[in-house]
Amino acid sequence: MYKISVVIPIFNSEKYLHKCLDSIINQTLNDIEIILIDDGSTDNSMNIIEQYGKKYSNIKYKSKKNEGQAIARNLGIEMSSGEFISFVDSDDYIEKTMFEKLYLKAIGENADIVICDYIEEFKNKKIPRKSLYVDSDNLQKRYILSVAGPCSKIIKSDLFKQNNIRFLENSIYEDLAIIPALALYTNKIAYYEEALYYYVVRQNSTMQQVKYNKKLEAIFNVMEYVYKQFEEKGYDDEIEFLYINHLLYAGCGRFLRYKGTEDLICKIINIINSKYPNWKNNKYFQKQTTAYKLICNIFMRNKSFELNMYKLFRKIKNRKNYSF
Repeated sequence: MYKISVVIPIFNSEKYLHKCLDSIINQTLNDIEIILIDDGSTDNSMNIIEQYGKKYSNIKYKSKKNEGQAIARNLGIEMSSGEFISFVDSDDYIEKTMFEKLYLKAIGENADIVICDYIEEFKNKKIPRKSLYVDSDNLQKRYILSVAGPCSKIIKSDLFKQNNIRFLENSIYEDLAIIPALALYTNKIAYYEEALYYYVVRQNSTMQQVKYNKKLEAIFNVMEYVYKQFEEKGYDDEIEFLYINHLLYAGCGRFLRYKGTEDLICKIINIINSKYPNWKNNKYFQKQTTAYKLICNIFMRNKSFELNMYKLFRKIKNRKNYSF
């Protein structure tokens, strides 16, 4: 059995794939398997995958029709044989010591999940980010509340396989649908407080597209899916903040980039008022920055002037991040 299985879903990543794969092949922890799932690429990605597969005996790969990242990751889970599973996106890369550090942390603390921090890389800058950015009285709750992506962590394979947990297919936000809920099945979560994963932000990603994508509306079903997983599990404050953070703060912010989404903003406001009329008193919301609180209140008031000022601010900030 390998110590870690690294699952990489790939779609039209020829420009970035060499850097991604080299960062994994050159890890200081040698006992890893690399599972490459080509999700119907139409560029040179599959040729690159085959070149690496022939050169390295610890690489498995499979090509399939384009069905989305969730299905590709689930196939990778099925193909894996490692004690832990880690996920890396094909246009990202990692520090060469990442897996050694996280694995030793997991063994030393008998942890089912180990998380590290990450670097958010734009065209012209690299910004260190905390994976566990919300304060709480225990690490399990901090994990539930913070970054919902599967990357920048290693996860005990048994959490997926023994509990039949898989990514939510045919939906974006598939990470949010299951990653926080993994905490319900863990004995211990550990935190390696160092940025070891490089998340490369690209303007043509689903979340950054200029043209409206109806797939963004999946956030409503996904949040209900999350709610049902945590319902009556004793995490009322945590699930309330997930709604504030992912639906009100992030959801409204995303929809406001596009014209004709007024009804969706109203839908979010109605959900928050219905489920959590006292949302402002949430203990995690109270710990957020003044700017975060102000933005949430602007969205809930839904006044045209305030929303237009917010959109102008976001446009200026995005230009600054992506400019040369």
